Amino acid sequence: MNNLHLEKIRLFNFRNFKELEADFSKGLNIFFGDNAQGKTNLLEAIYFLCNLKPVRTNKEQHLIFFEEEKAYLKGVFSTFFGSVDREIWLNLGDKKKVRECGVEKKRFSELFWQIHAVFFSPDDLSLVKGKPSERRRFLDLIISRLRPKYGRYLAEYNRALFQRNILLKQLKHNRTLISALEVWDEQISELGTAILKTRMDFLEKLYPWVKKYYLYFSRDERQLELNYENTCFTEKILPDSFREAYALALRKSLPHDLESGFTQVGPHRDDLQFLLGGRDLRYFGSQGEQRTLCLSIKFAEMRMFFEVTGISPILLLDDALSELDKYRRKWILEENKEWQVFVTTSDISAIPDDILKKGSVFRIEAGTLGRWF
Repeated sequence: MNNLHLEKIRLFNFRNFKELEADFSKGLNIFFGDNAQGKTNLLEAIYFLCNLKPVRTNKEQHLIFFEEEKAYLKGVFSTFFGSVDREIWLNLGDKKKVRECGVEKKRFSELFWQIHAVFFSPDDLSLVKGKPSERRRFLDLIISRLRPKYGRYLAEYNRALFQRNILLKQLKHNRTLISALEVWDEQISELGTAILKTRMDFLEKLYPWVKKYYLYFSRDERQLELNYENTCFTEKILPDSFREAYALALRKSLPHDLESGFTQVGPHRDDLQFLLGGRDLRYFGSQGEQRTLCLSIKFAEMRMFFEVTGISPILLLDDALSELDKYRRKWILEENKEWQVFVTTSDISAIPDDILKKGSVFRIEAGTLGRWF
């Protein structure tokens, strides 16, 4: 029985939806329609309500309907602990406001922790082939949800890193300040070590799930490897030695740091490496391999959230069925009962009639939503 699902949604001036209200089933929900009608926008609204992060933009103001100044979203969620309603207000030139069960929330940590969504689109390959910052962002977001202390480590680390970089720039003109680096190096070494250990521990648990799903989705039996590319030290050392190695890396990198004015080593520069049969998929993988890996990582994220919390996150699949054969479509759409699933498609005939009858089917056209049957 699903213990988390979105019961209702209300939108006002969000993307191309001028106004929308809808109720959803706790199992499968299918949105179909032609391209550029709003299918992805509706998935993004659900994701934004769950995770408070946009999917396709870094600027929340871009979510507001064209030439409007305000937008509003409301979701009513059914959880193990009862009903939870969450509201979001967006205003041009102002920060978003979030209210949950009638109470305004200032921090993400104050929100109901159960509510989480995983989004996948075959067009979004940045997790595999994009910049290292995209992969770090993925790690940091999911780990922060599962381990609240990690978010505090990141915030404190980024503050210390900011101060160290300011000092590096000042040292170009005044080398008498060099002794002040010791304070920031000590803080950065301690916080950076905590971040490194947490990331590596998380990846150690995530990797078997990524490997399992990649084999299932692709049937490719070549060895899939997931490596953490650490800028502080490349040799394998015990976790107890991380801090000492980190401090040493900072000292060795100091000439380069002074020249550039930025700290060159640390978790803010690290990356993930994906190898399939010894080939780096970031650079040498086909688009199909990269898409399958991205899908596998998203399913692994979902499984990790369930393993740690006992809660199945909401799964959002944007035109993902075209990547899978009919057996794997059946597994996602019908056989797995643990989570609520939202699927978009422009070809409703790709979904068997017996599966359509078990879910809620909606047609989206020009920013309007209606039940198909």
